[in-house]
Amino acid sequence: MNKEEFKSIIKRADYKTKYEPIIDIKNDNKIFAYEALSKFAIDEKIISTEEIFRKLHYYNNLFFELEKRNKLHQVNKFDKKEKLFLNFDADIVKTEEQKNYWEKFLKQYKDNIVVEITENGSDDEVSSSIMRSFAMWLKEKGIDSALDDFAQDGSMFSFFIMNRCKYIKIDKSFLKQIKTNQNYISYLCGLLETIRKNGQKSIIEGVETKEDFELIQNKLDCDFVQGYYFSNLTLIR
Repeated sequence: MNKEEFKSIIKRADYKTKYEPIIDIKNDNKIFAYEALSKFAIDEKIISTEEIFRKLHYYNNLFFELEKRNKLHQVNKFDKKEKLFLNFDADIVKTEEQKNYWEKFLKQYKDNIVVEITENGSDDEVSSSIMRSFAMWLKEKGIDSALDDFAQDGSMFSFFIMNRCKYIKIDKSFLKQIKTNQNYISYLCGLLETIRKNGQKSIIEGVETKEDFELIQNKLDCDFVQGYYFSNLTLIR
């Protein structure tokens, strides 16, 4: 997919958002927040957002323009009282123009928005530096943030970024590992305790079955959960 094809996507794409609930298991399993997940379609055919975002790293200005439109759609279509988690790739918050735009945009919704720091780019030192700068920028601006996909295969671990986030989202791979090796329960319990002692909040992702949910309720002291098990509460707009 070349630059002109990406331009066509930005102009022609039908923007949709799936709002996936984040459940507060310490408050009667009420919905605490929603995560906005991007969906694009051209001629009613869904496009892989993962492929788009990965390739758009080569076209930073286009990436920025697409995400400006996308984030505006996600906020405008959301009419709930709960918090809204928005996925942000640090590569679209690099230049002064981009920082000024996002600061103005995010501060309008400061009390309701959580910026979820994602790793869609490369894992080289340049990308790591951009992510660290983004995490520090959010902290300086007083904007709540969440570290996405903690412990995902191939992801970058950084104490610097972790320590600047209010929420730590634990990747679904943890629950999968526990199913094959129960020893990982002790590992996850230690991580959850560390998050709690740091004054942060934990979110376990990938809750797909009743058994997953019962395991968390009975053995894991986390704050929030998220996953397909709660798909009947998901909104698409």
